Amino acid sequence: MSKVKVQQPIVHTPSFKQYYLSGATFQLLVEKIGLTLPMGRLDANYYFTDMPGWSKILFDLVFKSSLYKTDRFDCENYAMKAMNLCAERYGINTLGVAIGNVPERHAFNFFYHGNGFLLWEPNSGFEWSGQPFEIGENGYNPEIGLV
Repeated sequence: MSKVKVQQPIVHTPSFKQYYLSGATFQLLVEKIGLTLPMGRLDANYYFTDMPGWSKILFDLVFKSSLYKTDRFDCENYAMKAMNLCAERYGINTLGVAIGNVPERHAFNFFYHGNGFLLWEPNSGFEWSGQPFEIGENGYNPEIGLV
């Protein structure tokens, strides 16, 4: 028997302000920007942070492009990985998955910062990855979402 002890790496979570909205309010905000939520809202409350808080979180939600494998791990997998890691590590569930035409069908993320929504590309292979951007910028026009 081995005497090696395996330990998970220590992840230091930065401090940031957290706020919340009721699920009904958050759904109205999402629909107001034109996103359809085919599954409706999945949580009773939605937790978010402001832009200074997001600046401490978003760097961790960009993943290396070498993970990409056609159909096996592609755009929706990157977006879901970012959404899940954000909720798991930071307790923020307002980073959702969006799907739209960019110009082909593509999945990416959207997030709420208290004064509106911005978009996020989690695949580092895109030149605008790592920088939040406005809806419509870089050709990203979300149509449906999952939150």
